[in-house]
Amino acid sequence: MRKKNVLGLLLMLGVGLCSCSRATDFGSTEAETEQGLLSLTLGTKADFTTRAVVENDYVNTDNYTVVVTDKDGVEKMNCSGSEVSSKMPLIMSVGSYTVKAYYGKEHPASRDEFYVFGETHGTIKADQQEAVEVVCAPTCGRITVNFDKQLATYYRDYKVTFKGTKALGEESIEWKKNDTEPWYVLLDEGGETISFTINTTPKEEFINNPQQGNTKTGTFKLERNKAYKMNITANYTPTIFGEVEISITIDDSTNDIPVDIEVPIEWT
Repeated sequence: MRKKNVLGLLLMLGVGLCSCSRATDFGSTEAETEQGLLSLTLGTKADFTTRAVVENDYVNTDNYTVVVTDKDGVEKMNCSGSEVSSKMPLIMSVGSYTVKAYYGKEHPASRDEFYVFGETHGTIKADQQEAVEVVCAPTCGRITVNFDKQLATYYRDYKVTFKGTKALGEESIEWKKNDTEPWYVLLDEGGETISFTINTTPKEEFINNPQQGNTKTGTFKLERNKAYKMNITANYTPTIFGEVEISITIDDSTNDIPVDIEVPIEWT
């Protein structure tokens, strides 16, 4: 499986400053000579693993909102990415400034929308030129589940329930056996551990060991701006109990080198 960097977005901003000593440049008063020009260009650095429409929307920087504020917190620009070039160059006072760019909406968990945000702070100095970049990244992790076809041989039904993140609180989300759309799960900046429960309904001819039951639980770590595929497989051992064993690996598809992480599970 090819591994790709999932969901990372890069906004490149060039800040061009010039000397403002001439009254004809920015104004006629002495105070107005302490100004510079802010020049922004938007780009994207994203390499998505699917052709999902919701993800492709985030590649198009025209969809972004870009906000620039000066040292006093005064908004100097607020527009869509498609309008940025027409508003350049932007006259700014010498001093600190903030640039923000964002797109989407934040949810505890969603299948069709997530939030991407980036922010940077800098200082405009007289007679100097500065270049700055804003790295925009999703505030979520991406989860998909891949049920091996063998599960349909042994089970009439099966699903995975996820819970345990701060944003989800007491709520949970489900991946049913026929689901195909990913879950985008809101996470703390440092990532979070999410718990999962696999519920299975075995066919009569493949009854599980009654001491094991049909529910399996475990946890794994999620990080922002990374995609995780949960691979679930099953194998039948023809003992007197007709036991079906389930194994799980987590495929982190943002790695340059393919890595399968074996996940320990508990039977309940």
